[in-house]
Amino acid sequence: MNRRDFLKAVHKALIAVGGINFFTFEELEALELGEIEKPDIVWLHAMSCDGCSTSFLNADISILDVLTTFTNIIFHPTIMAATGEMSLEIIEKYKSDNLIMIVEGGIPTKMPHACLMGERYITEWISEIAKKANVAIAAGTCSTFGGICDMKGMVTGAGSLRYFLNSKNINTPVVNLPTCPMKANHLLYTLFFYIKHKKLPPLDNTLRPLRFFGETIHDRCVYYHDYQEKIFAEKIGERGCLFKLGCQGPVTKNDCVKSSNAYDKYNCIKSGHPCVGCASENFPRTIMFKRSDDEREIEKYKTFKRI
Repeated sequence: MNRRDFLKAVHKALIAVGGINFFTFEELEALELGEIEKPDIVWLHAMSCDGCSTSFLNADISILDVLTTFTNIIFHPTIMAATGEMSLEIIEKYKSDNLIMIVEGGIPTKMPHACLMGERYITEWISEIAKKANVAIAAGTCSTFGGICDMKGMVTGAGSLRYFLNSKNINTPVVNLPTCPMKANHLLYTLFFYIKHKKLPPLDNTLRPLRFFGETIHDRCVYYHDYQEKIFAEKIGERGCLFKLGCQGPVTKNDCVKSSNAYDKYNCIKSGHPCVGCASENFPRTIMFKRSDDEREIEKYKTFKRI
């Protein structure tokens, strides 16, 4: 793919997520050429499987290519060439007035030694970088709500980026991009909105972009008509609404069923499977496919204290 085709593909992806309302093709070219200031990015991994970063490699246009073209990647442990002490010196000495910090993975608030980078706790790194950053992005459900890192039996006290920064009295604005793994189109929209407006897009009360998290999956589900007609599937593959199979669509806000752009390849409903609620505050539930109308188990295992 040559440069021109790449820019067209990125612009097409921006159109698909609503970026056409604020970012033109001419501005995209200007940003690529450095005529518009590119933000600097420090991307840190806390307790993470690296799934959010790795999943981007499966996109038709890798978000990592987008990042390296339209932003200045100062630090990213998965894609940077530098290693060891050299890589750590980069962020220790780095100063910027246009910095975005991205944190992937849950933050061990009760057991800092559960996650180290170099010989320092990741909590120290996050605190240090957050104080320099203009904005912080929580990448994926673990960084947003605790996610897998805070499931039953975990002892690290995994918490969200928002909770951690609040506990340290660090006032850097936070935007939450849940989903396991985080969707590349959500990050694409958030980054370009910030580049254009120097502020975050409109957010809900849990700091998620309203463009993607304003409605439940159930509201736009392809099986919504079956739900209204009380036609329910009793097993995977049968016709009907998947509610009785434990679908979490009614309590999960995301754009899975209405998104059709090339980045969105992680979709339970479109594959005929009940929504697992991977963008939800309740993810993962102790019994993932218990019927949704039984709220006692949900209340028993809520872990909202650290989000």
